[in-house]
Amino acid sequence: MVNNLMKKSYLLALILVIFVWALVYQDALLGMEAIWARSDTFAHGYFILPITLWLIWRDKSYLKLCQVQPTWLPLPLLAISLFVSLFAYAADINVLNQLSAVTSLIFLLWALLGNQLAWRYKFPLAYLLFAVPMGENLIPWLQDVTAWFTVFFLKLNGIPVFVDGLYIQIPTGMFEVAVACSGIRYLIASAAVGALYGYLTYQKPYKQIIFFIFALCLPILANGIRAYGIVAIAYYSDMKYATGADHLVYGWLFFGLIIMLMFWIGGLFADKEINQANIPVNPTKIHDNFKPVIQVTILSFILCLSTVYLAHSIPTVELKDSAKEDINSSWGVSFNHTLKRTYRIDNKGVEVFSAVYANKQNEGELVSSENKLHEIDKWTVVNSEQVYIDEKPIMLVHLRNIIGQERMYLYQYKVGDFYTVNKTKAKLMQAWNSLTRQSDISEIKAVSLGGFINYSDTKEQLLKAFTLFSYQGNTLEKLLIRELTVE
Repeated sequence: MVNNLMKKSYLLALILVIFVWALVYQDALLGMEAIWARSDTFAHGYFILPITLWLIWRDKSYLKLCQVQPTWLPLPLLAISLFVSLFAYAADINVLNQLSAVTSLIFLLWALLGNQLAWRYKFPLAYLLFAVPMGENLIPWLQDVTAWFTVFFLKLNGIPVFVDGLYIQIPTGMFEVAVACSGIRYLIASAAVGALYGYLTYQKPYKQIIFFIFALCLPILANGIRAYGIVAIAYYSDMKYATGADHLVYGWLFFGLIIMLMFWIGGLFADKEINQANIPVNPTKIHDNFKPVIQVTILSFILCLSTVYLAHSIPTVELKDSAKEDINSSWGVSFNHTLKRTYRIDNKGVEVFSAVYANKQNEGELVSSENKLHEIDKWTVVNSEQVYIDEKPIMLVHLRNIIGQERMYLYQYKVGDFYTVNKTKAKLMQAWNSLTRQSDISEIKAVSLGGFINYSDTKEQLLKAFTLFSYQGNTLEKLLIRELTVE
C-alpha cells in the first residue's frame, strides 16, 4: 500500500517535471517540429522519441523491478543547459535553444531516475539528441569533399575535367556541387540509423563506436561516388541521362543500396547472442525515502522557472514600421526588418548603406541567413582583406561578376561599443549586451564603389568615405537610442 502510494507520487513528480520542461522550451519544441515537417533532411525527428521509448520499454522487466534513487549530480549540468537556453534566446540562435531543450530533458530524467538507471539507459537518452535539427553547418565542407571525390574518380577514369571551386566541367557540360549534392541528408540519416543498429547489434562499446564511425564515413565516400557516377553517366550518354529527375531517383536509390551494404557489413561482426537484462536479486520498486524525490523536483522547478523569468526580463523592441523592401543598390546589399535603414549614392558613384537593429526584436535580427552583404548569385568574391580605422577592424571585399565588372565594398558590425567584422562575434556580443543590460543598439555599415581601375586608390577612397559615414552614423545612433521604446 505504502509502496504503491510512493510509486504514484513518484510518477506524478516525473510528469510535473516534464510538464514544466515543456513549458520552458515550448518555442524550441514547436520550432523543431516545424523543421521536421518542412525538411526532408530532418524528417526522421518524428521517430526519435518513439524509438527512445521503445528502447526503454523492451527492457521493462528490469525497469519494473529496479530501485529508483534520485540524484543531485546532474543538477549543475541542468543549470548550465538552462543558461545556454537563456543565451540562445538572447542571441536568437534557435538550434542552440533546441539542443538545450533536449540536454535539459536528459539531465532532468537523470536526476529523477538516479545514476544506476540513467547509466543503464544512457543510449536511449543520448539518442534523443538526434531529434535536434542540426548539422547543416557541415554543408560547405561536405560540398568541398564531394567535389574532391568527384574530380579524383573522374581523373582516375580518364575523363577530362576542369574544376573551379564547386564547378566541375567536362567536355560535354558543366556541373555544380550544389547544396542538395552535399550529401547532408545521407550523412544525418546514416548517423541516426547507424547508431541505433550498432546499439541493437553489438554489446561491446568499442564495437558500437567503430560501427558509428563507419556509419559516418561510408555516406561521405558513397556520396562522392554517387556524384562521380552522375557526371560519368552524363558524359557517356552525351548529357541525356542523370541530369534531370533521374538525377534524384539515382541518388536515393544509390543511398538505399548503401544503407543495405552498411547493414550487411555490420551483420558480419554481430554478436551471436544479446544477453538479457540483469534483474536485481533483491529488487525494490522505489526507494523507501521519498524526500530526495521532492527535493530534486523542487530544485528542478526553481531552475526552470528562473530561466523563464530571466528570459522574459530581456528587453525586446517591438517593430512598428520596419524597412522590409530591398534597396536598389549596385552590389545587392539587403538587410530587412530594421529600426532604421540608410542608403544613398554620391556624384562619384560611392554608395553608403547602414542598418540599425535592437539586440532583441520581435521580428528580424542583425545576423541572419536572410540578410546579405552582396548578391551571391551575381558576384564572386575575388579576395577579402581586413583593414583598420582607429584600431577598429573593417573588412574589404573585392567582387567580380560574370562579365568581368569589378566592385569593392567595406563593411563593419558595431554592437554597442564593440566593433567586429565577424558575424559570430557580433551575434555573441548582442546576446551578452542583452543579458547584461548594456547598449541595445547594433548596426551594420557598408560603403561600396564599382568600375574602378586602380585597386589602391579605390581602397583609399572607400576608407575615407567609410570614416565620414561612420561619424555621421554615430550622431544618428545617439538620437535613435533616445527614441527607442523597450517593452
